[in-house]
Amino acid sequence: MEGLPALWTIKHQIKNEAGFPIEFTKRKFLWDIYNDLSPKQCLLKPPQIGATVMNAIKSFYVAKKLRRQIIYTLPTAGDVQDMVGGSFNRIIAQNPVLLEWVKDHDTVEQKSVGDSMIFYRGTFTQKQAMMIPSGLNIHDEVDASDPDIITQYQNRLQAQEDGGWSWYFSHPSIAGHGVDVYWQQSDMKEWQIECPACKAKQVLTWPESVNVSRETYVCKTCKEDLPNEARANGVWVNKDGVPWSGKIEGDYQFSGWHVSQLMLWNKSAKDIITSFNDPLKDKQFFYNYVLGLPYVSSDDRIEPAVVLRNCVDQVNDQSSRTIIGADTGHGIHYVLLNKQGVFYYDHANEITASKTPYDVIKGHLNKFPRSIAVFDQGGDLIGVRKLQAEFPGRVFLCFYRKDRKSVDLVQWGENDEYGKVTVDRNRMMTLVVEQIRDIGRVRLNGSKDEWAEFASHFGNMYRERMVTKEMKDKDNKELYGAEYVWKRNGPDHFCHALLYAVVGLQRYGGEMAKIVGDDVLAGIPRGNIVEAPPVDTIVGQYEARAFTSENKAVL
Repeated sequence: MEGLPALWTIKHQIKNEAGFPIEFTKRKFLWDIYNDLSPKQCLLKPPQIGATVMNAIKSFYVAKKLRRQIIYTLPTAGDVQDMVGGSFNRIIAQNPVLLEWVKDHDTVEQKSVGDSMIFYRGTFTQKQAMMIPSGLNIHDEVDASDPDIITQYQNRLQAQEDGGWSWYFSHPSIAGHGVDVYWQQSDMKEWQIECPACKAKQVLTWPESVNVSRETYVCKTCKEDLPNEARANGVWVNKDGVPWSGKIEGDYQFSGWHVSQLMLWNKSAKDIITSFNDPLKDKQFFYNYVLGLPYVSSDDRIEPAVVLRNCVDQVNDQSSRTIIGADTGHGIHYVLLNKQGVFYYDHANEITASKTPYDVIKGHLNKFPRSIAVFDQGGDLIGVRKLQAEFPGRVFLCFYRKDRKSVDLVQWGENDEYGKVTVDRNRMMTLVVEQIRDIGRVRLNGSKDEWAEFASHFGNMYRERMVTKEMKDKDNKELYGAEYVWKRNGPDHFCHALLYAVVGLQRYGGEMAKIVGDDVLAGIPRGNIVEAPPVDTIVGQYEARAFTSENKAVL
């Protein structure tokens, strides 16, 4: 019954520092985090989620059961005194099994747990990082710690045959710093719940999951109120939508967890709204301490609400060449656009004995005989190669490259390289985002409700400034400087699908092919939208109001 930390906690009726039994009924999201014994893991969290007790229990469990010597760091020596003396020692005192395990339970800087030792250290004294071998380094409150000292602690793991374990926990601060560094290397698990009304699966996010006027949590799809039970009963899924099975799925270095106060039973929607409107707290505080997310300035992200301002409830007549942009991975996320705007998007993921997501794209290529498709190169190349063979000259693979100091953002392959297009990834994404900010330049044919999922993917992207330091005695400016990199903290598939489609439109969209320079979308006309004919005269078209109900059925 005690093969994992959460089971052991239940069996021994472990109590927190205040003497209350730990229970998972209202905090089911903690169960899998307790049981995660991945060698490398990270947790983005706000305060008040029970992480202090969890960290204590997991550290004692690993020291005793797995016999790993542990170095547990906090930002300062004062933090060590407060945390160990004020919380960990009280947790030990409340639990007979821990009193039996931990011999020197009243000490602060070290504890003997079975045959292992746990050393508690601050990070602002280099001396404390020396001379202690370790099998597991636990770095608590990473963002307030000295990153150089944390790096030094990695040397204490070198004696381990398996390379040692490293766990990082913290409320985040800014993008690209502290715990976010490890989060970006992780599988980025989010708590996915199901709406009891419409059964839509979703991750709670601000502001999409909160109705400000009613002060309630709501479903992103049907807008019905979400009861507390719906928020509590979820499953952890990684960035690819794969449920957590107890091990990392995919080529990720870290097991990553993100907890926000929107998941907490005792945090009402009114509490979240009050925190957002608190005149004594800035926006970064709200992101870090309520949403549990690194803060990114408004210049380095685009809110879904801004994307949705581009919606026009008008019919796209689909008379000009259609471009399909497709991002592969967990199925295929794709968009359809032409010179008049983006008129359709969807996610194809059905796989049967006779059907794959690539058959959906094949259907669009047949439906629009002059259309072309641009895929990312990171997916199933067999499926793309089949389409290239069946539709010669109409299917392309897009390769991202590091930004160059060149006027050309896009390079189309010729001769033996035909069928390949190479793009400056971050410059092109910045360009697309800026064009979306210029309301009306990129039209979304349909209503805001119909384009909500598409827009939400843009809300999961942020741009980070990466700085390469100058190298001593090498005054070569190519060796240092700054660049902007677009990263994600959730699904961003439709963002890339749109980028691929824009790349295709630039070359194959009629007069768009004549545009030179960065403003690849400048040729999209702002006016002359074709008025919608009566619904019964539209045959096989994607009509704005019938977007989700009729248009998918047409396929």
